[in-house]
Amino acid sequence: QALYEVVMAANGVAEASCSLVVLRVLEVVLGFNLTLVDLGLGLVYYPWQCARRSLLSLQRQWLGERNIKTVVVVGGNFGGLAAVHEMAFDASVRVILIDKREYFEYTPGVLRLLCDASLFRSMAGLIPKGTHEFVLGNATSISSDHVLVSHPSGGQSRRIDFDYLILATGADYRQPITPCASDITLASRGETWQREAARVRAADSVLILGGGAVGTELAAEIVCHFPRKRVVIVDAASSLVPLFPRESSKHVQRWFEERGVELLMDQKLDRWDDRSCTIKDGNVIEADIVFVCFGMRCNSQSVGAGDMSGSLGPRQEIKVNEYLQVEVRPRVFAVGDVMAHPSKEIKQAYYAEMNGAAAGHNVLRHIKGKPLLKYPDDIAGASVMPLVYVVSLGRYDGSLGFNKIVVNGTLPAIVKWFIEWTKVRQMEGRPIGALVWALGDAFTFFLSRNFVKPLAKGTD
Repeated sequence: QALYEVVMAANGVAEASCSLVVLRVLEVVLGFNLTLVDLGLGLVYYPWQCARRSLLSLQRQWLGERNIKTVVVVGGNFGGLAAVHEMAFDASVRVILIDKREYFEYTPGVLRLLCDASLFRSMAGLIPKGTHEFVLGNATSISSDHVLVSHPSGGQSRRIDFDYLILATGADYRQPITPCASDITLASRGETWQREAARVRAADSVLILGGGAVGTELAAEIVCHFPRKRVVIVDAASSLVPLFPRESSKHVQRWFEERGVELLMDQKLDRWDDRSCTIKDGNVIEADIVFVCFGMRCNSQSVGAGDMSGSLGPRQEIKVNEYLQVEVRPRVFAVGDVMAHPSKEIKQAYYAEMNGAAAGHNVLRHIKGKPLLKYPDDIAGASVMPLVYVVSLGRYDGSLGFNKIVVNGTLPAIVKWFIEWTKVRQMEGRPIGALVWALGDAFTFFLSRNFVKPLAKGTD
């Protein structure tokens, strides 16, 4: 025991390192077993999907082309893929998915790639195949009855007419968190992450502007991978992750303070560049690399270029009603970060998916003359969607929230790993992902309606 204490005193991180090894082994074991379950489910799932496709083809022949509506979905990440999945086996629609990239990314996890780009293929994949048609191209102009799409290789734009439209174009952070225009292929995006990770490795100091979820998680990844780097976070708010409950904010702030991260809160920025920022009081903070983690920009330029520019708000967000329909355009829907809903819910991948599923469902109901589902009331069974989040503090710490419940420490990190693993496979169309999230979403709504109800708006 005495020898053990001497060793621990000489190497204060030994115990923590041992815990990390145990958690890493747990991840590997869980991943292996989940893969086996996925393979087992596939023995039933894939033949069943083939049978559904055959039946779908017969149903469409019976209906006739004139009775089949064309639904265009612009954007192939969380909201867009959820909408496509919702309509996949309905014979009354022909779905066309448009995206300017051939791949999707698990956006909540990509910040880790700035420190370890080798994880890229575990967080991204090609747009999945299905009953829909996929069009690779940039939607340059979106009107109320057609979309103009330019191909990455150039040439004449293609016009795609539609009966219904779902806009899931999202919003951009600054690069590299958001892909640049040339990151069209999976390979080119992987190369970008390799370059950016090399930049982070070479830097001795890192300045992060913005202490919300993005800035906080990025800072935590850098601290965990490179504990000797100087890391500074600057934000105008008085606390980190201010949109989440106080228990989460306190845990996050304490975690950074214990690791020597400089937290400059209540500091308004005057200007910034690639190597520094100037605070309103004139103080200049310099660093080898600067990440700007605030100020999302809605990807609605193509809407502004068409005949629906009047539907855009002051931040260029697309204004929708409680059914996710664009104002005065009953056959046009918008979901995710690009839209502004009356509920004013926070922007997260989870809500984008719920938006997408609801919009896809409402398209089908509109075609069949059924009453539309009100969002979120008819989806969640309540006037407020459940508050669900996990703030990562590196790979093995974090803060998890579900409505009034907050859990801090290692468990949230394990939960986020499970979410990431299964969500990527759901987006790929794998059976384990489909099963986990069908059950998970239903269970989440059940708990939120009956046991752990959402906080009232304006409460902490």
